[in-house]
Amino acid sequence: MITQSPQTEYWYHVANQNEIPIFGIVDKGIDIGKLQKVTAGLPSDTREHYIYLKHIIENDPSTIDILRTLVGVSDKRMYLELSFSFGKFKQEKDPSLNVLGYSLYDLNRYPLDYFKRLLSGKSKLKYIYVEIICKYLEEKGILNVLALLKDLNTDQITLLVEKWIITKEVQQAEAKQRGHGAEFLVAKFLNALGCKMLPASRYENAMAEQDPNVDKNTFILRKKEKGKTFSFDLIVLDKLNEPVAFIQSLIHTSDPGQFGVNKSNETVEIKEHLDRHNATTGKDKQLWGIVDGVGFSENKKDTIDKMLEVFDCFIQVKSIYKVALQLHKLGIIKVKGIKFDTAFYNKEQIDALFEKYGSKDIRLITEEDTSTFKEIDAGMAKIYI
Repeated sequence: MITQSPQTEYWYHVANQNEIPIFGIVDKGIDIGKLQKVTAGLPSDTREHYIYLKHIIENDPSTIDILRTLVGVSDKRMYLELSFSFGKFKQEKDPSLNVLGYSLYDLNRYPLDYFKRLLSGKSKLKYIYVEIICKYLEEKGILNVLALLKDLNTDQITLLVEKWIITKEVQQAEAKQRGHGAEFLVAKFLNALGCKMLPASRYENAMAEQDPNVDKNTFILRKKEKGKTFSFDLIVLDKLNEPVAFIQSLIHTSDPGQFGVNKSNETVEIKEHLDRHNATTGKDKQLWGIVDGVGFSENKKDTIDKMLEVFDCFIQVKSIYKVALQLHKLGIIKVKGIKFDTAFYNKEQIDALFEKYGSKDIRLITEEDTSTFKEIDAGMAKIYI
């Protein structure tokens, strides 16, 4: 049965990577038009390729992002390696200092944009800066890649970029923004239901405001302090602006790794603190989770299984309707009806889910008589209020 355990529910509803929306736009790091201009200008004589590389980088430092992507180097990897190279390159006038002007006995980290700005400046050492960066890219094989791309047409280059040359950082950025995407769906649904939440504008922009923090013992909002506060992605408020549901968002489309294990342990800790708080105050504050993704299958025992056992309500992209049903039980909103997607659920599954999450005063709608209700899409169901 679908409701036999939290695990059976989770794995029936689990979303594939492409079913979890991405919030915002992920920059692929490749401008095909600019790339073609670079490859088109590559000299026929291979002995001139390195000089040409220096020329295009010096004249347009923004091409660095295209070039590093072509050789599979992430933004972070490149700026760390350039920070090392620049940090160890001695000045001619004072060998105890590097070309950036600080001691060789130290090493500072600079973002990639910093090195691009160096190339755009008027420093007398700019020729050294260009040399260091070009040497770095040459060692990564950029000249061979440019030579290979030179004779390809636009469609061929586009295909290569989309299928083979997208870096790991793009995949990581997409994974992170899918997490924000799921959170954004829930926030928009809460707003459609007429609920108050923190951050108040999260339904408009999933990343516009900082996550709210509460005291570990009192669960009162306060400034973040390590060891003394818990952070949440969303907090649902009642009509008196009191928190009623604290929501964590944990989406993993790939191996959750140690981070996922740590977050799962934190979830258990939060629930223990919240249960003690409720027992002391007589409140019924709840811990909810936005959890989804096939990545949890890599380590079920130490991640998703632990969390499913402690969440008062867990929500997936396909089961966002549980937000409304749970809030109805808490008396925060009034749900008039729910209609499940019969292409996704059979009658036995619908009856089991309604028995577990529905309420006696909520109508299980199986026909089209919904004209007097406001209809809201909620994953694999429609909620009527």
